[in-house]
Amino acid sequence: MQKDTSADSISLLSKNVRIEGEIKGPENLHVDGYLKGTVVLSGDIFIGNTGVVEADVEAKNIVIQGKVNGNVKAHRQLEIHPTGKLVGDCTAASIDIKEGAVFEGRSNMIRSSGVAVSPGSPSMGSEPPRSE
Repeated sequence: MQKDTSADSISLLSKNVRIEGEIKGPENLHVDGYLKGTVVLSGDIFIGNTGVVEADVEAKNIVIQGKVNGNVKAHRQLEIHPTGKLVGDCTAASIDIKEGAVFEGRSNMIRSSGVAVSPGSPSMGSEPPRSE
């Protein structure tokens, strides 16, 4: 994932810090500690190896190396690294799940128009081709 310069600063939730509540903002967030609640960022979120997030998360780009229990929405890219675990549904324009990563949930792709497309929608060709 390329670094986006639209958010100038990064907030850090360090390994021994625990936060419960709602986080909103235009910046990037790096989580190495524990976070419970909801997260809505216009920047990126990076969950490090020791990070544990029990929250619904919405951000531009989401990188998971730790554990996330909740639904995530990445307006651009979602990456789940080999040490990462996501239990919940995800919606993203691009999804990259590395070998060894754990993903338990459903995925939806965002079209370039910003609308999520579910697997059963008519535009996705939910009917299998017929062979006669």
